[in-house]
Amino acid sequence: MAKDMRKTERSLSEQIYAVIETSQDMPFSALPMTSKYLKRCINLCWEMGVQEKPLHMDSISKLDACVGKSFDKDKFRPYTKSGETVAFVVWPSLYLHEGGPILVKGFAQGCSSDENRKSTLNS
Repeated sequence: MAKDMRKTERSLSEQIYAVIETSQDMPFSALPMTSKYLKRCINLCWEMGVQEKPLHMDSISKLDACVGKSFDKDKFRPYTKSGETVAFVVWPSLYLHEGGPILVKGFAQGCSSDENRKSTLNS
């Protein structure tokens, strides 16, 4: 049974890869490292999603809502700069399941409150 599941997983991963590749201007086969990376990402996402309780990452809208808010050190690690507020989110946090405990902190760029106000006024 496990062997059949691996075959199905491989087949689905290959189909997803083909769909993504056909939507690009340049085939991934022209970039071998990109191709290998993308295949691993697809497999990882598949494994995360087929768990009894799927692993969870925050949605884009929830991440966008963090921008300009207080930097939550329980949820994020600083990217290249720490600060009082979040300038932008680089990578979301990973949770054991939706509403569950955090497995890995995400990354966010910090900024001072003054820098955040200036960027808001300029946009």
